Amino acid sequence: MLNRWFKQLLRYIFVGALSLFPLVLVLIVVNFLKDLGISAYFSLNHYTDSFGITMGLMAMVGVLFAVLGYSIEKYGKSLIISVIDRIFDYVPAIRTVYSVSKKLANMLSGNDESGKKEVVLLEYPKADVWVAAYLLNRHKGVCVLFIPTSPNPTSGYTVIVKETLVVSTSLSLEEASSFIISMGADFVKKDELAQIIQNHQA
Repeated sequence: MLNRWFKQLLRYIFVGALSLFPLVLVLIVVNFLKDLGISAYFSLNHYTDSFGITMGLMAMVGVLFAVLGYSIEKYGKSLIISVIDRIFDYVPAIRTVYSVSKKLANMLSGNDESGKKEVVLLEYPKADVWVAAYLLNRHKGVCVLFIPTSPNPTSGYTVIVKETLVVSTSLSLEEASSFIISMGADFVKKDELAQIIQNHQA
């Protein structure tokens, strides 16, 4: 009886903790941004030795970020980013890392200039086990896929498979990312996905 009561108590604690997970995640992000801002303030203040100048510089950085975001959203590019890209093109040591990181960031943000990336289904790592994957490239009957891991969609595996093994979906990058981050709790377009898997098994 005591053992059953203890197990039930643990279950209640676990469910209660999970219910607060979104709030905890938001607090972690807010705390990280707060610490980042405080660190930036003290670093600048160490050089300027002036509260007014430091706050003015931080406000200018905020305005710069806003201008960058506006220009990218409005025109699809930014003169400042273009200059930075050109500079890094002449630095062999970090050119490759910067280029790959930029492509990955553009893909995940939906700003990839090479076209809209597809979300597909793949049986991985074995038959009858399905995962959502990002279709990065397709050439001569083979596909390059990125298979993200939960709950962090920026980590995962890059695989090359036959195109016949890939099943197309209507999922957007945002919907797929939401599914992965929530570890399947946000089961978007579940009817479509269930139908695809059932048809494949049939």
